[in-house]
Amino acid sequence: MALENVAGNLLAYKELEPGTFQHVDQLTTERRTNHELRSRCFYTADGELYTVQGKKQLWAITRESQNLVLQDIDQAYRQLTGQGNYFPDTEAAQSSLKHADTVVIDLKGLKLVKNNDRYGHVVVNPKDVKRLNSQQKMAAQRIYGPDEENFGLNMEMFADAGKTPSIFVLMPGYVQGALREKDTTFLARASWLYDFYYYSTFFAIDRYVYYRNALRGVRLGSAEASQHGSHERSDLSGAAKNKVPSVPQEITPTICYETLLADRDSAVAAMDDMIASGLSKLVADYLAIKAQ
Repeated sequence: MALENVAGNLLAYKELEPGTFQHVDQLTTERRTNHELRSRCFYTADGELYTVQGKKQLWAITRESQNLVLQDIDQAYRQLTGQGNYFPDTEAAQSSLKHADTVVIDLKGLKLVKNNDRYGHVVVNPKDVKRLNSQQKMAAQRIYGPDEENFGLNMEMFADAGKTPSIFVLMPGYVQGALREKDTTFLARASWLYDFYYYSTFFAIDRYVYYRNALRGVRLGSAEASQHGSHERSDLSGAAKNKVPSVPQEITPTICYETLLADRDSAVAAMDDMIASGLSKLVADYLAIKAQ
């Protein structure tokens, strides 16, 4: 099958043949040999479910067929852009949670570095993965795997390139509070993988699903897609039936910088620790290159 980078926001998922949308572990592994993928950010097929079960706050990472955001893409898109969270059907979410392909992580066991009250992160040092605890290792291998062998090779890729990836996840207290406020059991977010030069940071907390970038998969209607098994279509509740709406031209770094500088007060008001850290790294990289 011929994989393509399909430009658009998350609604461009409707342009992909179900079962071909690439997961973060697949993209990371392909980046070892396909360096063109390193320069782009991607939405990924991974489903991100958060729930409270007993006394534990859990984070469940699903494959595409169990991704509830993709199964109800229009409703999920409205909720994520309007409320910041998608609250899926409880029975469907419970089924995804228990699926054999779903990896379930104890949020408190991640020992998150707190960014703010909503989310924190885990740093994955590719030169010292033995220091990761069991929950951190489980999450890191699921995201940067897909298996022990490829996880090791992908860590070597990061180490050789001097990159230290991070995984951003919702804070346990935020999950508890958001579910209590809505009197429900599950909330979901979308997934986002930064470009390689931003350390291939992975966000299991994405709600900005209107940003235009890329999804990697087989485009509907291609010769390869027509030969793909129909059994995978039935798992996704017809997510690809509707035509994706038109989206604006691709946002470039220059446009982003000009927008920020045109309204500095709004840019500062919208900033948080993660954004400030990212901008600081960009400036440091720029000054380092300029000094060469």
